[in-house]
Amino acid sequence: MRAVHIGLLGISGSLLVACGGVGTPASHAQEAAQNIAENERFGRVELVLEKVAPAAKAAFVKAHSSWGGRITIADTELGNFKMSNTEDAEMTLRVTWYNAADQELRSTLLRQKWHGKGGNWLLTSEDRIDGDIGLLGEQVVVQAPEQVLTHAQFPTVRIGASD
Repeated sequence: MRAVHIGLLGISGSLLVACGGVGTPASHAQEAAQNIAENERFGRVELVLEKVAPAAKAAFVKAHSSWGGRITIADTELGNFKMSNTEDAEMTLRVTWYNAADQELRSTLLRQKWHGKGGNWLLTSEDRIDGDIGLLGEQVVVQAPEQVLTHAQFPTVRIGASD
């Protein structure tokens, strides 16, 4: 009889963990980052903004203003993750994207900083640390070549023909 009670207690404890009732600050931070990455990928702006800290919202909206318009997100992938203490985390996010102007697949690595209180994790900052420029609204200048070739043809070489 005692083993049955312990088994049921174990099952209910497992259900709590599965439902998000119990977890570590690290697991909650990673879950928040996964949710925001998925919502960014599919253009769910209102859900994304719920996870951005109030002080960072204006900068975030400005940096992401082209997403869903000029910029199309193809994929997002979480990378490195580290906790500096129980309320602060930093992680990387690889974003694969297209610019509507040239339809060339690009990849940018972002560093995101998160802060959590009482299990509620909010994005406090985001910046590009590697990869293609232009994802976060950076100005991209395309420089034309200095010399434009108007006629580029190689001479014909005939093998075995006498000149």
